[in-house]
Amino acid sequence: MNILSRRPSRLVLVGSILVDILMYIDQMPERGGDRIAQRAILTTGGGFNVLAGAKKLGMPVAYAGRVGHGVMSSQVMHDLEQADIPLLLPRVSEADTGFDVGLVESDAERTFITSPGVEAELGIHDLEAIALKPGDAVYVSGYDLYYAVSGAALEAWLPELGPEYLLILDPGPLVAEIDRTRLERIMQRVNILSLNARESHILTGSPLSAHAAKLLVPMIAHDGWVVARAGEQGCWLAHGEQEVSHLPARQTQAIDTTGAGDTHVAALLARLAAGDDMLQAAYKANLAASISTERQGPVTGPTAGELEEALSQS
Repeated sequence: MNILSRRPSRLVLVGSILVDILMYIDQMPERGGDRIAQRAILTTGGGFNVLAGAKKLGMPVAYAGRVGHGVMSSQVMHDLEQADIPLLLPRVSEADTGFDVGLVESDAERTFITSPGVEAELGIHDLEAIALKPGDAVYVSGYDLYYAVSGAALEAWLPELGPEYLLILDPGPLVAEIDRTRLERIMQRVNILSLNARESHILTGSPLSAHAAKLLVPMIAHDGWVVARAGEQGCWLAHGEQEVSHLPARQTQAIDTTGAGDTHVAALLARLAAGDDMLQAAYKANLAASISTERQGPVTGPTAGELEEALSQS
């Protein structure tokens, strides 16, 4: 199976990085009730998980989004600097970065509520100021397509990206809320569409990931790939007229699935940058995502050494 015609050299995330406030509970409370969290974490999340995951696997990365001033923005800047991730746009002064509250239950399922900030107001002038390089992989999330300001700007900018750039889209949990015309227009330019079973079901109506992956192929660029993630079932790859390929998952005992999809995308791109073909990269992305679910928190993807160790044991 051939690799993409344009191998990624750097990952540039265009869109949202915000702060995660994660609380670990036995189960969700009833409406009007309460639960005492066993543990809580405050850390940078959103697109940061993708960038940090790829960086840990040796891929150059950069953040092309808005960071404000305030408590949340200070957390984001601290974590970007600690991870040695450059910010490609100047900081803005009008408001703070947003945050989300995530509730992680004992079966590792997580539920989020997001309060957007300046990261959701990426304008066309911001996008035009991004200094992309040939070979860059441009990653965008469905959250940013949903937001009124960022969504409109990205709808105008993304379809005009030149062929020297790869476009990667993860529709995310708000996929059903994104303006359908906007989503369809952007998807026509997408080279890699990575999404989970719920999202593929929403977009196609098919509950079967393999079938949904095939149905999604005509919606993206003619040379594009669909990566349909399905947790413990692994993932399916669909491309052109080829048969859908299944890559199995590594068996594990998940304790926290927060950021597992981000880890999968990050590892896929990092391994493509390292020279793997799509089958090899997707298999290793499955391993990386499984490792991340064994750890609590959002930025739990493996290092290159940890991934190699898991490969040797698989």
